[in-house]
Amino acid sequence: MISKLGQVMLYVNNQDQAVKFWTEKLGFSVIAEEKNGDMRWIEIAPKGAETSIVLNRKYAFRQSVQF
Repeated sequence: MISKLGQVMLYVNNQDQAVKFWTEKLGFSVIAEEKNGDMRWIEIAPKGAETSIVLNRKYAFRQSVQF
C-alpha cells in the first residue's frame, strides 16, 4: 500500500513562468534547481510539505523519448 507521495512531475511550457506562478501566487518555495545541458530540474514545495512538485519542460521530455 502506498503511504505517501514524494514527488509529482508537472510538465509546463515555460519553467520560468511556472516558477513565478507557484512562488508568487501560491506561496511555494524553490527547494532545488539543477541545470544539466539543456535540461533544467526545478523542484518546488509549500513550507513543511513532504511532497514536492518538479517542473519539467514539455518539449525537453518529448525530445528525450525515442520510439
